Amino acid sequence: MAKALLGIALSLCLGLSVAQAQTARSNPTWAQLTPEQQQILAPIQGEWDKLDAVRKRKLLGIAQRYPKMTPQEQERFQERMPEWVVTLTPEQRRTAREKYKEWESEREAMRKKWDEYTQARSAEDGRKPDEPPGEAEKPAEPRTAEPPAHAGGDAPAESPPANEPAPAGAAGPQRQ
Repeated sequence: MAKALLGIALSLCLGLSVAQAQTARSNPTWAQLTPEQQQILAPIQGEWDKLDAVRKRKLLGIAQRYPKMTPQEQERFQERMPEWVVTLTPEQRRTAREKYKEWESEREAMRKKWDEYTQARSAEDGRKPDEPPGEAEKPAEPRTAEPPAHAGGDAPAESPPANEPAPAGAAGPQRQ
């Protein structure tokens, strides 16, 4: 009987420690985070222990992806994280996610339209879609407005003064 009680007590102790370990993994305190996680999540250190387990798991997932982000994405994450975590209500976060998804789909639609436009334009120009303009056919050189050559030398002929009548047969409005 003593062995049975000892076995039960030992089972309970092991069961409790496993449950505590799972709780710690799903809802860790700031002190239980790795140094790398603490560095990434530093802007919300003061709020960490107040967050619910679901939000902590999401943030830990982001922290895991953080090293793969571009430097610009990392900087943006660090700047926006405190506002996102502390300031926004769950409803505001949901709305922000929806707007971001809308923006992404609009951006993708615009990219598709742009690709279609460039392909159509390339077909009109007789070049490949990824070929820069001017490779298939050089555009004509732009014309510059040069003064007409004068028979009497380099100086252009002068116009008659405004108060004198224009010579007969000259183009332009006639004054009387």
